[in-house]
Amino acid sequence: MKRISSYVIIFTSFIILSALITFIGCEGPQGPEGPMGLSADPNPGQCGTCHNVSTVILAKQIQYQESGHAQGEAYLRSTSAGCAPCHSNEGFRMKIAGEEVVGIDNPTPQNCRTCHNIHTNFTQDDFMLSTTLPVELTGIMYNGDVVDFGAGNLCANCHQSRPRDGLVLGGDDVKIDSAHWGPHHGTQSNILAGSGGFELAGPVEYLDSGHTKGVADGCVACHLSSHSLVPNVKSCEACHPGIKDFDYEGVQSEVTALLDELEDILIEAGLLSEKGDLGTVSGVTVSSTKAGALLNYLMVAEDGSHGVHNANYTKALLKNSIAAF
Repeated sequence: MKRISSYVIIFTSFIILSALITFIGCEGPQGPEGPMGLSADPNPGQCGTCHNVSTVILAKQIQYQESGHAQGEAYLRSTSAGCAPCHSNEGFRMKIAGEEVVGIDNPTPQNCRTCHNIHTNFTQDDFMLSTTLPVELTGIMYNGDVVDFGAGNLCANCHQSRPRDGLVLGGDDVKIDSAHWGPHHGTQSNILAGSGGFELAGPVEYLDSGHTKGVADGCVACHLSSHSLVPNVKSCEACHPGIKDFDYEGVQSEVTALLDELEDILIEAGLLSEKGDLGTVSGVTVSSTKAGALLNYLMVAEDGSHGVHNANYTKALLKNSIAAF
């Protein structure tokens, strides 16, 4: 009986202890009250502000999928810290935040969140551009030039040349040390701003065209008629009534002819590999003048507008480079 009584006492004690733990629990002192969460109502002020019955967002997404930014595969290079700032969404956001950019293990291409402040306050302000601050050009011959294209500053962060050390007007000979020597692909901001070319003395003065300061918001004024980023000639009609195509007053035809002429000269001089190929001949050492002429050719060719961005500056770079030979 004593043994049974001991078991009963132990079992009863266990039940009582379990009950106490259940009611008392392990909860400590209550902390301060947290901020109020978002309303569950998905109407104006919340999700419904943007995600309504409109097809605006969908339309822009579909347009963007046709752009070079969306279809290109250069973002795969962003495992390198040198490429990540402009070739990936993650690297670009680091760059404009002033953070040290590192290689991205799983990079993604530029997308809505690259250029817009998506889901920061859940209002229409989420469509604001991620940056519109003026941009310092950091490439060849810039001397710290700063450009301010308004909303186009977003584009200028990447659509500019890369540095080329050792290239100075009237300086020492220059070795072309790579088949990719030169300004890299995005020279549009330099040409539009009239800054960063190798300004050889020659018969033509270096002047800017009306687009440099006369187009509000620079790049986006013409390239954002659609999120495909392909410019529409209708964007030009306000300033150029009756315009039919981008070869306005024959500017593109003239620049194309000058590019062809300078290209032939550079091929004959052994600086370009072949017709229609932007690859430079590696291992060649030439005067700073000839290297500068090569640079100017590449800057204009990589710009791709054939004079539309800045006709006067473009033609001065090409004509003075031709005259240098």
